[in-house]
Amino acid sequence: MKDCLPYLIGALMGVLAALIISGMLTLPGTPQLMLFALLPVLGGAIVERTFNRRSAKS
Repeated sequence: MKDCLPYLIGALMGVLAALIISGMLTLPGTPQLMLFALLPVLGGAIVERTFNRRSAKS
């Protein structure tokens, strides 16, 4: 579970960003679906990669 924690944190940040962007822009249908599909995955990948790079340096 500890190995998945950085990805989960990033995914939650991506969902939060998707909610905020969707609320601000009031996106309909497909663009909103793509936003909620892509941002959690990208957020999780970025945070996990950053965490792995920092832990490898120490």
